[in-house]
Amino acid sequence: MKTKLLILTLALMFSQTLISQEFCTTESNNQVKNYTSLSRMYHASGSGEEILCLNVYFHIVRNDDGSGGINSYEINDIIENLNSNYNQHNIHFNKLGYDYINNSDLNNIQWPSQQYNLIQLNNVPNAINFYIVDNAFFNGWAESIPSTNLIIRKEVSITNVSSHEIGHCLNLYHTHETRFGVETDENCSYAGDLICDTPPDSGLRNPSDINPYWVDSNCNYTKNDGYNPDTENIMSYTSPNCLRHFTNQQAIRMYDAILNDPILQSVISCNCTETTLLGKSTICSDETTVYAVPCGNATFLTSSNLQILNTTSNSITVKPINTSINDEATVTAIVNGVTLQKDIWVGKPKINVTLQPDVNYVFLELTGLNSDIHKQNITNIKWETISSTGNPVMGPAINSFENLAHGNNTNWTIEALIKVANSCDTTYVYRTIQPPPPVLCENFRILKTSQDEYSVFKIIDPCAKVSPNNIEKVKDKEIKNVKLYDIYGLEAKTFDSNSFVTLGLKKGVYIFKLYVEEEIINHKIIVE
Repeated sequence: MKTKLLILTLALMFSQTLISQEFCTTESNNQVKNYTSLSRMYHASGSGEEILCLNVYFHIVRNDDGSGGINSYEINDIIENLNSNYNQHNIHFNKLGYDYINNSDLNNIQWPSQQYNLIQLNNVPNAINFYIVDNAFFNGWAESIPSTNLIIRKEVSITNVSSHEIGHCLNLYHTHETRFGVETDENCSYAGDLICDTPPDSGLRNPSDINPYWVDSNCNYTKNDGYNPDTENIMSYTSPNCLRHFTNQQAIRMYDAILNDPILQSVISCNCTETTLLGKSTICSDETTVYAVPCGNATFLTSSNLQILNTTSNSITVKPINTSINDEATVTAIVNGVTLQKDIWVGKPKINVTLQPDVNYVFLELTGLNSDIHKQNITNIKWETISSTGNPVMGPAINSFENLAHGNNTNWTIEALIKVANSCDTTYVYRTIQPPPPVLCENFRILKTSQDEYSVFKIIDPCAKVSPNNIEKVKDKEIKNVKLYDIYGLEAKTFDSNSFVTLGLKKGVYIFKLYVEEEIINHKIIVE
């Protein structure tokens, strides 16, 4: 409690000081490193994982005569604050140690060249190097995304500005990032900060000297520009007293970067870590890869499609048995009776595109070819229309496993190209898409039951006219997997009963998809 009060007090004390400083000067112009599959992000699978512990080494910068600098005992407050933000996401920090750097020039950073000069001093290879200076033209800076070097101004070091810069070190971008495009609700997986559970953010820093943030004292958004950003996200430019949390998908991105990036693996500590098997989740068909446990000795096993090149007491070096391998693989480590398994995908994606036509539209779905598509660590998907007849439309559906093609009648075709990539390579699939001939008889139909509600009904006489006497409502237990998609193939709603309420949806065209008695039912609606 004492530390939390101290953090809040410091945040309030220095909120005005922050006005004259650059909030964060971490650049996002380095190569994007995406270690997390789309499936993992969409399914938000980030709980129940092992604890990952990272070493942090502190460098207290002072003047030539030893004056200035943060008090050494305050380092414990910084570690405690980091852990309060990260522990709930199974990421912990261990204070490896600290030293002093007496250099008046580098204790007052006013030029970018000074930043790079400072991080060369006393750099510890097995830790995140946390440099604390008295003065700088910024509040915080991480060398790159990801990184193991950062610099923090002393006045904000015990606030969540430190957690912000550590977030950059662990592969996170600002929530208002625009390098990849301006984020919307539809393009969140490939624009903005590349994360969908952080809402689009136009930027929370206000150039005004009177009120430097577009948030009020209660962290409410005040910009009134149509956006609804997360004003408490640690990776935003919100007021320091509002920096409070990471989202689940941000945590997954950081966690997977630690497990897959060699730079970050080198800083993993055994002081607060359960046994973990480190190494890449995707390897190419001709790639040699090392898997290791950071703590203890292990006995290793592999699936039959991997050959073992070398083993040590805590690592194994493997390679696919030949360059044609394109499948799931595993590496298993046994440490003190505990069995750890690393699920690996070898090679580029191995996919198929299934077509489910109905009347004048076709529902499209990516599936694995003799494999589970959600184990292929796919990082990018793009649907393209190469040519068409009859003026149909296929949603762009970038980074979506599902899509929709439709026309105004049943006389149309689309020649489509679907590009699916993982960190290894890209697979290209060509498909001709066209609707089916008209169906005279049908067993089920989705009907509107009220202004904002639909239900599925069974047609008693499938080839007779639909009437109140020829239908009966399907029981809840007989339907499953009811989803509603927008025109771009993005999931808009799911339902667990035979009452599909559409209240609150944006205006537009939507498609129901559900299963009843082994049949797939698709139905188009228009929300006005």
